[in-house]
Amino acid sequence: MSSPPYEKLLEALELHQNLLFAEQQAISARDLNTVEQILNQKDSSMNLLLRAKKDTNSSYPPEIQSRITNVLSQQAENTSNFRKLHVQAESPSADASSTSPFHKRMRQAYSN
Repeated sequence: MSSPPYEKLLEALELHQNLLFAEQQAISARDLNTVEQILNQKDSSMNLLLRAKKDTNSSYPPEIQSRITNVLSQQAENTSNFRKLHVQAESPSADASSTSPFHKRMRQAYSN
């Protein structure tokens, strides 16, 4: 189990992981409105993670390191899946709505 200095970080990682799972489900369902809502929540979650990280040193116990690795992997997978969805939306059969400000914001959120 993690020691008290890492409890806040572990809780923040768990929250972020839950958001990533919800994002994965929204991407799979092609629910861009939900993806946008989750992106806003992820911004807050990331701020919480950064604050929790400040209170710890960088030599994390295995449990924390494993969670960090899982979060990074899930984020990379979500980004890849969103890019695939975006490519499908930009196919020649896509309508003019794919160039809306919302779609541009989504592209920016998932690029690099």
